[in-house]
Amino acid sequence: MSLKQAELKRKYSLADFTTIRIGGEAKYFFTVSSIESLKKVLKNCQGVFYILGGGSNLLVADRLIEKCVIKLGDEFSYIRKDKYLEVGSSTPLSKLIKYASANNLGGFDNLVGIPATVGGLVTMNASSFGREISAYLREVEVMDDRGNVRNFKKEEIVFSYRKSSLNKYVILRVWFEAVKDYDTKAKISNFLKTRMNKQDFEFPNCGCIFKNPDTKPAGFLIEACGLKGLKKNDAQISPKHANFIINLNKASYNDVDYLIGRIKENVYKKFDIILEEEIKRWA
Repeated sequence: MSLKQAELKRKYSLADFTTIRIGGEAKYFFTVSSIESLKKVLKNCQGVFYILGGGSNLLVADRLIEKCVIKLGDEFSYIRKDKYLEVGSSTPLSKLIKYASANNLGGFDNLVGIPATVGGLVTMNASSFGREISAYLREVEVMDDRGNVRNFKKEEIVFSYRKSSLNKYVILRVWFEAVKDYDTKAKISNFLKTRMNKQDFEFPNCGCIFKNPDTKPAGFLIEACGLKGLKKNDAQISPKHANFIINLNKASYNDVDYLIGRIKENVYKKFDIILEEEIKRWA
């Protein structure tokens, strides 16, 4: 495959691409620059692949990852405004937040501070402070594992808590309603301040480890079990937010996995609740 179509790297370290700074090597790491090159890579990978976005909410094993890892390049990172707001799937949320702030557009302020790309956020229907990213979504363009491109209107997509029916596709671009809100700057500032006060940004982490059950937030349940601050080598359940596991220096996948197991076991014993992981694992 020509480098003009896609850049291929072999045995490429993934740790620097995850926000928790943990992970082994990708046997095949593709950076694709266009829809056509993505089609060819997907054909080469024969449907066995991972899509790498911002690397948040992701825990990668400390070994060689056999599946192809595909990252959409800068050509998929853009924002265009017409009737709706068109956003490329590899656009960092921070870029979208900055654009919204400069143009007094609402709908994204509650997500400020999440280190993710728009495609990943839509796929998992990310939510924060009581509002989901799908609230202002209009349409999504995707590619399936055979290279076929199609569009879904919002009403054709199934969205639920931290989940959508888009997880079997590669999102190419999305369209949002462009809602004017002249209080956007103040809202962004307030939401960011709240997030910084409550969550742990001092050390690498992958965000919330568990989904919140219907009863109480996962962080409350974990803290009630007395697990806040528990360590396994360089992995630690955050002393600031119990639903975060932080990497103090050289934590491994197994260290984090051990703490996740301890949390599940203790919460189940104390509350008879089975916590469901929010993070994605590449193992």
